[in-house]
Order: sequence, then structure tokens, then C-alpha cells
Amino acid sequence: MQESLEYSCPRCMHSFNLFDVDTTPALVSSDIVKSNDPPSESQVPVLQDFISKGRTRMAALESKIELLDSLMDKLVEEKNELAAEICMHEGSLSPLRRMPTEILSHIFAFTLPPHHPGAEPAPWTVSAVCARWRAISVSQPCFWTTIQYDDDLNGTSVFKYRTQLSRSGQLPLNIEFRANYWGVLTPEARRILDLVCVHSERWGSVSFMVPKEVYRQLRPVIQGSLPRLRTLEIDIPLSVYDDWDEDGQDALWDLNDAPVLHTVFFNRELWGFPLTMSLPWSQLRRYGGCSEWDTHLDALRKAPNLVDCSLEIQDWSSVTEDPVLLPHLRRLSLSSPYFLESLQTPALEELYCDYDASPILSFLQQQTCKLQKLVMWDCSMDPDPVDLTRIVEALPTIRHLACFFPLPIEFVRDFRSQSSTLAPALEDFSSFLDIDIDSGTDDELKNKFMEAIESRWRSGPLKSVKIYGPNLRIVGDRLDLLRTEGMECAVFLHEHSRSLENLDDTIPPELQILSVQ
Repeated sequence: MQESLEYSCPRCMHSFNLFDVDTTPALVSSDIVKSNDPPSESQVPVLQDFISKGRTRMAALESKIELLDSLMDKLVEEKNELAAEICMHEGSLSPLRRMPTEILSHIFAFTLPPHHPGAEPAPWTVSAVCARWRAISVSQPCFWTTIQYDDDLNGTSVFKYRTQLSRSGQLPLNIEFRANYWGVLTPEARRILDLVCVHSERWGSVSFMVPKEVYRQLRPVIQGSLPRLRTLEIDIPLSVYDDWDEDGQDALWDLNDAPVLHTVFFNRELWGFPLTMSLPWSQLRRYGGCSEWDTHLDALRKAPNLVDCSLEIQDWSSVTEDPVLLPHLRRLSLSSPYFLESLQTPALEELYCDYDASPILSFLQQQTCKLQKLVMWDCSMDPDPVDLTRIVEALPTIRHLACFFPLPIEFVRDFRSQSSTLAPALEDFSSFLDIDIDSGTDDELKNKFMEAIESRWRSGPLKSVKIYGPNLRIVGDRLDLLRTEGMECAVFLHEHSRSLENLDDTIPPELQILSVQ
């Protein structure tokens, strides 16, 4: 049966059937085309007729294909347009479009710091999505209160900062300003700093990491009225040894008109530059920084309400005969454990310091506190191997213990054999394990250590262990088994105990002493 296809010319729209004319070529005997023999005189017309009709048939097929291609293109185009329209109509029914403004605002808040660390400080991206999102973002002053500047990363114009400050209304500002300590401020950075200082009465939390030249610009602002300031952090390469004060005053920073200030940190990163500050000490809850021994002691005497304290101590002084009482102190971090002998801390729960047994033992024996956490890092001295056991014996309530120095075999033996009396409440243990795979003694160290961990996990309160050191693969199989049983185990390969990383979950960043870590 012959095919039938109505065809409309795309130019004149005349309709006709492509197959009104018979264009099917007659079949030719295969013995003509499948051999290399010349055709006979009678076969030549047959071949010519096949070629002629075959070409006609080919042209008809090409016309049909062209027609179908044209029709397919139109159908695909119509389908795509319809799909886009359907998508737009479906979008109109999206629950997100009908979501109340209050819920969207709450969602947007979680895209910003501190809920989303590392994200842009203001909802610039969110506000560019659509008119509604922009209106919601702009209507929330709390979204625009974090001002961040970093001259290593920044490419933002002063206009953008002005816009953000305008949108933040009259809410307290959270400011982070970072510039190269050892360089000079760029013109753009200086304009931004000027802009930030104009709004100093709205400062809520501020952090300045700036070069020395900024001192004269920043000091009058900080010494002015700061009615909303809660947290102040300063890192500047300036110390008490610099003769910068034209009035001859001892205090480089005099900050007493800040009625709600409760947290101050200064020169924690620039720990080689001790500063002196005059602060509203009695209202402080958190204090840390770099200064001289006696300066720190004088400050602590005026700050009885401290809860957290981290001190970088630059020099040495004799122990005071009248220890400073800090009745509310919960967490303490020191660059020198000898400073402990000048303190009385009945409520202390966490201690972070260098491993020096003499001052630590003396402190623990004189205190009534029930220490929950002790973190000690490596020291340059060669301690008595049994000192660590004595320290831990003095802490029956200890739940978190971290020893970032090579564990002596004497302690490991005691840790294994005295699980019921040596740190019986221990839940979390971090340590540096210095294993020499060619040493017989270290083979005992490895076995005793793992036996202690396994025993305390299976029959005690121990829940997690973190091990730092070289050659730890030789204990990997036993740790893998503990993991299958549900214990939290982590291994960090390090050659030396004084170059450890990944410590933030053990030592909170605000309590880290950067000069020894």
C-alpha cells in the first residue's frame, strides 16, 4: 500500500501528496550489482531506470524528513515555552511565596553570622533575589549590624558600609576591623575606620587588629563614651615600653565610660607586646591579654567577678604574700603556671597551663576547687616521670584531661593499674604519645596505654580519646575496634608535641596561649 502524506508548501501553503507520483524504483537483479562483471546491453536501461527513480525517491524522502524536522522544531519550541509557563505558574503556588514574612526573616537570620560562620556579614545576596526578599531584608535592622573589614580580602566600597550602617538603624554594632599589623592603612581603610568611629556610641562588640599608627586615632574614641559596648578586643603592636603618652600617664588605654562592658581581650595574638589598660574592672566577666606579672596581679585584685581569664605573662616576679581571691573564676589559662601561686580560686573548674609540676601541685594542694578539666602543654624542662601521676592523683573529680607532651611510661603504668583511684571519673582523654617502633620500652608504652584506654572504656566512664604523635598507625587496629564498639577515637599524626594543631575542641580559642601553642 502506497504511503500518503499531505504536504503544505511553507511558502505558498499549497497542499499536495508527496507520493501522488510513483517514485519507487524497480528492483534490480543482484547478479548485476554484486559482481564485477560488466552489464549487458539489455541491463543498462534497467540500471539507468533504477538510478533515476531512486534519486526521485531519495528527493521525496529528504522532503519528508525536512518537513518532519520543521514540524519537530515547532513542537519542541512550543513544548519548551509551555514548560516555562507551567513552571512559572507552579512557582506561583510555591509554599515559599506564601510563607509569612516573620518566618522568612527567621530563615534569613540563619544565613548570617554567628549562625553561619564565614558567611557574608549582611544579607547582600539574599536581598538581591527578588523584590519581596529585598523588602524583608531591608526592613530588619538586626541583619545589618555586623561590620567586617579585612584589608587582605576586602573589596567593598565605603558607600556599601554607609548603606549598611544606615540600614542597621540605631541597634548596637558588631565590628571586626583587621588590617596588616606591620603596614599602614590604605586610604580606603582609613575612611572606613573613620566611618566606624563616628558610630562609636553604638558599638556593642568590637575587634580591632590594626597597625601602630592607628593608636592616636583610636585611643580618643575608646576613651570616650561607649554606652553599649559589651566586648572589646584589641591587637596592636604597641607596648608599655613605647613612649607614646604625651601626658606621662601609665595607662595606654583608659576605658572607664563603658557601663555594660564585660569582656576585654588585648594583644592575645601580638603576645610580645604587653599593654597596660585602665578598665572598669569590677564589672568584667572575661579578661585576657598580654601584660607584665605585677600589672596582671593589680588588675585581678580589682576584678573579683571574673569568670574566664587568659593571661600572657611577659616577665617574672615574686609570689605575692596575699593571694588574689577570684571567687567566681571558672576557667583560667596561663602562660606561666607559677602565677597560680598568687591566686585563690575556690570555684575553678578548668585550668590550662604549661606542664610544670611544682607550681601546679602546690596550687592544687592549697585549693578547695573541684577541677573538672586540666589541659597542660609541653614545657622546656625535663620533669620528674612521676610528677604527672601526682598531679592527676590530686584531681579525683577530673573529667577531661589533656597532656600535650610525651607521656612518661611511669604514668601510663599507673593509668592502667589504678583506674579506680587515678582519675576515676575521667570521660575524655587527649595525649601526645611518642612511640619509637624500634624501642622495646615504647612497645610497652603502646600496650599499656591501649590497655588503659580499653579498660576504662569497657568498665569505666571514659567516652572519647584523642591521640597525637608519630607512628600511631601501630595502634590503629585496636582503636578501630573501639570505634566499632561506639567509642569516639581520633588520631592526629605529629612529629613534635610543640607543633600540635586541631586543638580548638580541647582548648577554646579565647583561652589559647599563643606564645606556647
